[in-house]
Amino acid sequence: MLIDLIPVIEIGYNNQELTAPDKFPYWEHPEIWNAYHQECFRKAGFKDKLTPYLKGFPFYKLSEITDNNLTKLIIDHTQEMRDGKYERQQSATFFGGYVLNIDGQDKYFPQCCGGLSDIMYWDRLSMLQNTYYEGHPSPQIKFDGDNIVFDFSVDEFDEPFQPTPQEITLSIDRHKLRKTVEKVKIALQYFEKRLDKINDVEKLNIQNIGGLLIWND
Repeated sequence: MLIDLIPVIEIGYNNQELTAPDKFPYWEHPEIWNAYHQECFRKAGFKDKLTPYLKGFPFYKLSEITDNNLTKLIIDHTQEMRDGKYERQQSATFFGGYVLNIDGQDKYFPQCCGGLSDIMYWDRLSMLQNTYYEGHPSPQIKFDGDNIVFDFSVDEFDEPFQPTPQEITLSIDRHKLRKTVEKVKIALQYFEKRLDKINDVEKLNIQNIGGLLIWND
């Protein structure tokens, strides 16, 4: 079993006075939603094209976001904090999180209100520790020896997972997840250096910008 966690940022910008598609869910109508997102980004002023993790999805791989686009994301995400409209402790990391990919197949996507700081959720799971996931809905977790068992079942009136996981239960080896988490942390440290550079070039004067936008500290 090959386990991968793919860091992604959720990028919206759906407030550009454009009529949103009326075809749902978005993952079943990827061409329509992809065109809508691209037009939103164009009107919002992104300099470079943003290519989604999957067509129509709102998630974008960290490694594929250009410095031009990352600069805009940082400035927009922190604008109100830098303007003094709220305090740092009221700020959120970049929204998104981690796509759980097993043997080349995407099994679980970040849910509503997930963020890059969720790497600590995966970190604690890899050590067989009960932990809280900031996003919602969240899977039920059980430990079976060295295996982590995810239960994606929901009751009739519960909030559904988006997209719906193909399997109700999923079991992964905690040692393999541990290696993956460590690899992702290295990628996040590289991403943090990109944040530091943009912070300096743009003279944003954000103290510990990596802590703000990645680690939630």
